[in-house]
Amino acid sequence: MPAGLAWQSLPEPGALALVDTLSRRAAALSRPHPADLPIGEIVAVEREVIRWLDASRQRDAVTRLAAENALVERLAPDPMPALRAACWLLASWAVVLHLRTGQPPADVLGRLSFGGVWRGPQAPETERIWELLTAEVRTGAFAALTDDPATAWAFRAAATRLPRYPECLLHHSLVLMRGLWAELGGYGIEPRDMASTLAVYTLDPVNPATGSFRPLT
Repeated sequence: MPAGLAWQSLPEPGALALVDTLSRRAAALSRPHPADLPIGEIVAVEREVIRWLDASRQRDAVTRLAAENALVERLAPDPMPALRAACWLLASWAVVLHLRTGQPPADVLGRLSFGGVWRGPQAPETERIWELLTAEVRTGAFAALTDDPATAWAFRAAATRLPRYPECLLHHSLVLMRGLWAELGGYGIEPRDMASTLAVYTLDPVNPATGSFRPLT
């Protein structure tokens, strides 16, 4: 865990408190209910996402491609667990940034953007496609952050409407994650073990959870 962040126990067995010792802000992070999204799925996706991010920074094309292929393989036969796990990670990182800076997590997710440059005669249409993908990944991250059923349904409907579209969303999620990861790095934060820490130190909730993220201060 990066300097300035610390995990603390909570009375409920499925949750831990994450405290930023610099800002004194804290939030509770909980496992999703296993019937909804198993923590093992999030841990597996987290492992490959971190491998992809490290390889991108080191310009290791072979490892980056291997990590990306491992994530794509998790989309079959049902793409939603892997896509939702990636969105859960985005939401958790937005919470971490909130703890350090005070920016509301919803605002952090709301300004996720694709930083590419579009050129050529197809530029306006290409930009529209990137903006659509970004908006749909945001929807998935908002669903993870808020545990809102309508938002979760909207994300599922968007993600599964076309063959191979889940793969497009996954690739785009990685690009957005890279941007948020770089922003976190600017504050000296690399939250590499959000899901894996919950997997080791918490238990699956018996009753359906009310959401994975809630403020404590």
